[in-house]
Amino acid sequence: MDTPKLFYHIYKNNVTAEQHYLPWALFMLEKDYESPSLYILASLQKPYNIFEVEDYFRRTVEELKIIVPSEQECIDYMVYTRLQNIVKDEDLAITEAYELYNMFCELDCPQDLVAWVHISDLIDNFQYEYNDLKVSKEVLLQEIIKEAKNHLKNYSSWSDKKGES
Repeated sequence: MDTPKLFYHIYKNNVTAEQHYLPWALFMLEKDYESPSLYILASLQKPYNIFEVEDYFRRTVEELKIIVPSEQECIDYMVYTRLQNIVKDEDLAITEAYELYNMFCELDCPQDLVAWVHISDLIDNFQYEYNDLKVSKEVLLQEIIKEAKNHLKNYSSWSDKKGES
């Protein structure tokens, strides 16, 4: 788990030791980052004390002089990575499209994600209703991928940053 993704979950107040902080610490070690607190954070065992985990996380951020991304930067990064996942792997397209729709709802309906409401309606119609729109899976995937490619143009600044801490 990279840093913008971790901070996205921190900003959304749904961060956990097991699903977020520890995978982030291991990711950082794999990227050859080193600090005493990072080593301790990565080696913590169950049962996790969230206060201890967050203390070592804060220390790690200070020791590594990590620049904390803004909430908007984290949101943009998450949108970008979801769009990339859609374009790279059509098996993830429907799941990622739903996640983009969920982000639209959670973020008070930002205009740049409004197209995912329509996509979500198409998915629901295809999967759960009578498919009165007569949408085939191929057409649905093409629509999702086309929309993702269209939106990726707005996130070109992230293409150079992908994979960084």
